[in-house]
Amino acid sequence: MQKPLTPIGRLLSDTPAFFKRAQFLGLGLAGLGSSLAGVNGIPHELCTVLISVGSTIAIVAQFAVKQSDPLTPPLHDETK
Repeated sequence: MQKPLTPIGRLLSDTPAFFKRAQFLGLGLAGLGSSLAGVNGIPHELCTVLISVGSTIAIVAQFAVKQSDPLTPPLHDETK
């Protein structure tokens, strides 16, 4: 069984492709919300929601790690 990762270990480990895309989506939403915050006529609540949701997606996606060991044991175990 694999030893649990520390938060720093999770941040520095390899991330699956889906979660890399989710990170970019989250950062894009946060950037869009930040840039719209300076525009007159855009509701402040919309900018806050975009920044909050985008930041949350990016942070959660950062903590996903690639699995190095299979969940199930191999079917043909020759070590017996």
